[in-house]
Amino acid sequence: MKPVKVLLIDDDEDDYILTKEIFNDIPQKEKYQLSWINNYEEGINAMLKSHYDIYLVDYRLGKYTGIDLLKEAIKSNVGEPIIILTGKGDSKVDDEALQIGAADYLIKDKIDPYTIERSIRYALKHTLALKALKESENKFKIIFERSKEPFVIIDSFGAIRDINEAGLRFFKYTREELELIKGVDLYLNRKDNTQFVQQMDEKGSVNDFETQLITKEKEIRTVAISAFLQIDQHATQELYYCIIHDITNRKKEEKAIVDIEKLAVTERIVKGLSNEIRNPLSNINLSLEQLKLDLNTNDETINLYLNILKTNFDKINLLVSNLVSSTQNRELNIQTKVINHILEESIIKTEDELTHQSLKIDKDFNTTDIMVDVDEEQILQALQNVFINAIEAGANYISVKTAVKNNEVEILISDNGSGVQPEDQKRIFEPFFTHKAKSLGMGLANAQKILLNHKGKISLEDTSANGSTFAISIPVSKQINLWDAL
Repeated sequence: MKPVKVLLIDDDEDDYILTKEIFNDIPQKEKYQLSWINNYEEGINAMLKSHYDIYLVDYRLGKYTGIDLLKEAIKSNVGEPIIILTGKGDSKVDDEALQIGAADYLIKDKIDPYTIERSIRYALKHTLALKALKESENKFKIIFERSKEPFVIIDSFGAIRDINEAGLRFFKYTREELELIKGVDLYLNRKDNTQFVQQMDEKGSVNDFETQLITKEKEIRTVAISAFLQIDQHATQELYYCIIHDITNRKKEEKAIVDIEKLAVTERIVKGLSNEIRNPLSNINLSLEQLKLDLNTNDETINLYLNILKTNFDKINLLVSNLVSSTQNRELNIQTKVINHILEESIIKTEDELTHQSLKIDKDFNTTDIMVDVDEEQILQALQNVFINAIEAGANYISVKTAVKNNEVEILISDNGSGVQPEDQKRIFEPFFTHKAKSLGMGLANAQKILLNHKGKISLEDTSANGSTFAISIPVSKQINLWDAL
């Protein structure tokens, strides 16, 4: 084991001789190797070259002081520990030295082999601990800055102490803006923040705490927060280190799958129910036809009642047929089509069906012909269902925008209708969910089913009393991707 290299920086040779005698009396003196420099300049030069493991610095160094040398060493990032020596006790010098960064402060008259050895040993251990902490902090800083996920540091009073670049992009705030708000302001539901803080206080950490956060632009994002609690370097405050995982899309996909499963169950129930209804309906219809033949009367009253029965039979039969049709999962007839052309046709059909109300539809299509592999008839139906949903919500204005993102065509359909109530937003794609008197509540459910069958998706992106925006995405044609790869 190599001896610890100790450098005494003292302008008095007598002090060096006394110090050397003290080192010779240390029980395990072979562990230490003492050297001496008698001036400030050579002392700082030795420190900058890191020739020694620890430094003993006299407070008096000619025209300089040990504090001057300590300040210069700290300024020059000298990593080895420095112990200040003085001829008499001075609490002000003691406090100043320790505050600047000295490892210890010793009075010469009270130094003995045990004291000096203990001070050196503790100083070396403390320095190693500080180096390890600094390395850990540097590693954390790299992770913090380079993380692709939002990373936020919040104190126990709710103030946002720091945030990485990914967090700024996520919340769409500037650092200056975040200084003016509290962490609780980022929550959609403030009760979630209270629950989060309680768990942190009880356990010191949380894993995958699901909640909804809101951005500067009022965009609601579903997230899972993993966090741990740390005490700051001054041991005065608790800090919450929060990593935010954006699971908005995953939750939407999970919800879509659940809705599709509900739709599949609905389809089976409707098929079974329709058979149960159609069998007695057939018997009623046959009996009605037979009754007409048997009566063969010109009595207007009897014929009126027979016609009423026939009309209502036809209505029930049509209702059952429409119900079955609305839940059927048809096979896809895939062809490569231009999505702008499909949108144009869907808009024309929607406008043709409106005979008693005016509707303005603005189009902002991508100028490039975007090709998609779709069953045109079914995609037309899905788009019309979204348009009809807007009209039934009282809209007289709809805007349609298209763009290409990540090999998908994105269609944004916005309206100025009454919007969707908060309690209904999670249910709008469920089969038979509706508040409209003459609606089966299958329009959006079928639109979602059709788009999922095309490897696409639909979601409610924004809604308020001023209207709603639905986002539809469909993969760009595989043929186009193949041409691009050649």
